[in-house]
Amino acid sequence: MHPLQITLIAANAVGFSLLLWKGRLDDRLAVLVMTLTQIGSFALTEVTWNGMRAGLLSMDLLCFLFLWALAERGGRWWLVLAAGFQLIGLLGHFAPFLAQERLAWALVTLLWGVWTLVSITVFFGVWEVMADRRFAREGRDGARMDHGGGARAAASME
Repeated sequence: MHPLQITLIAANAVGFSLLLWKGRLDDRLAVLVMTLTQIGSFALTEVTWNGMRAGLLSMDLLCFLFLWALAERGGRWWLVLAAGFQLIGLLGHFAPFLAQERLAWALVTLLWGVWTLVSITVFFGVWEVMADRRFAREGRDGARMDHGGGARAAASME
């Protein structure tokens, strides 16, 4: 295994653990989908059809569809970003067919880049979950105002 893969798996393990601990149902389902996608990608990496990596393509397609459905339902920005990055990775599978020569390493580099972006997005998701809880507890603006408890003139905006 390449050191970048080990680093991304370790980062995902930390981010996924935090999302499982602090997140809502949609966050937990996204973690499940992305974990199964990683496992399925390693298991199906050798499945090819007409020169296309059909195993990876099918896993990326399923992951995109599930993340898109969760993003539509969940109302979390990190899910929207993760689904968008997954779409970029999905479309990258067709890049070798648009070039005159097969660009295998370009595809691998693109997929690792997308994986890196999704890993960063997972940590944004952890921040979003924590911010959502804080805003629900303290008010939507995140600030507590001391109004003094009595009637008085409003603050001027001069």
